[in-house]
Amino acid sequence: MPSIEDWINNPLGIIDSLFEKHKDFNSSHVRNYFSEKLKRENAVTWISSLNDSNLHHLKANSLVRFRCMVQDMYDPEFFLGKYEVRDKNTGETSLKPGMYKDIAECGCNQSIDVESKNNVTMDRMTLYCVPVPGESEWVKKISFML
Repeated sequence: MPSIEDWINNPLGIIDSLFEKHKDFNSSHVRNYFSEKLKRENAVTWISSLNDSNLHHLKANSLVRFRCMVQDMYDPEFFLGKYEVRDKNTGETSLKPGMYKDIAECGCNQSIDVESKNNVTMDRMTLYCVPVPGESEWVKKISFML
């Protein structure tokens, strides 16, 4: 079972393991997993805040929180929610999740089978978010405790 640090420092690894476990991947598995983790007392305080941390202090691909205001919404972007990868040496195929990632990944001896019937194209909204303008310190403290 993953430790506390795993779900904060390696959330994409957790998502990959949930995909392997359920095979019929949908975002409710991810939502349920992370909701349970966040129900623990003070769990939110374990997650670094983009508002309060310098970017060079944050670990790449770690879970972060961000208190913001949506300033703009762009057209939906399309991505491979689930895609098939073929091993070039053995010809074996495997499915990989594409949700919560910017690029489809495969190893050096693998290729993405773009013609596979197992691939699932999905869409997501892209939002442009900014820190809340003029937010007072006392509001930040109260909202952090909620």
